[in-house]
Amino acid sequence: MKKLAFILFVALTACQSKKTETEMTDTTSVMSADTVATATKPSTDETLCFELKEGKDLTTVKLIMKGDEIRGEMNWAPWEKDGAVGTLKGKKVGNEIVADYDYVIEGSNQSEEKIFKIEGDKLLIKEGELIEGKDGKLIMKDPAKATFKETLVKVNCK
Repeated sequence: MKKLAFILFVALTACQSKKTETEMTDTTSVMSADTVATATKPSTDETLCFELKEGKDLTTVKLIMKGDEIRGEMNWAPWEKDGAVGTLKGKKVGNEIVADYDYVIEGSNQSEEKIFKIEGDKLLIKEGELIEGKDGKLIMKDPAKATFKETLVKVNCK
């Protein structure tokens, strides 16, 4: 009789242990599926386009924002002169966007730091004295003294 009670005890303990392992595995699977679903949710990009027309001159900026990451294009097309066409890549820092502007002007490649700020339907571009930084990129000598001078207005992206 003692042997039968012992065998029943061992069998019940084994079943309980198996059930707990299964419950833990099932919970882990659900957590993993939720985590994967959250990690693979497509994050939406926000695309904004701006332009500034001064006479026959045209400056356009297209910003594609994904969280704090920014990429896009900036084109400066002065009337009857060589302009600049290039790409933007940077980050949102506080209420400003700090980006590298890699462009071609008069057949030469150039890289320049650009600082933008979005205010409602306007894109402001900070201007100030530029100096050559490392790798030949033009950077602002003193960003704190630079001012937002150019104002582009929001337009529908083409």
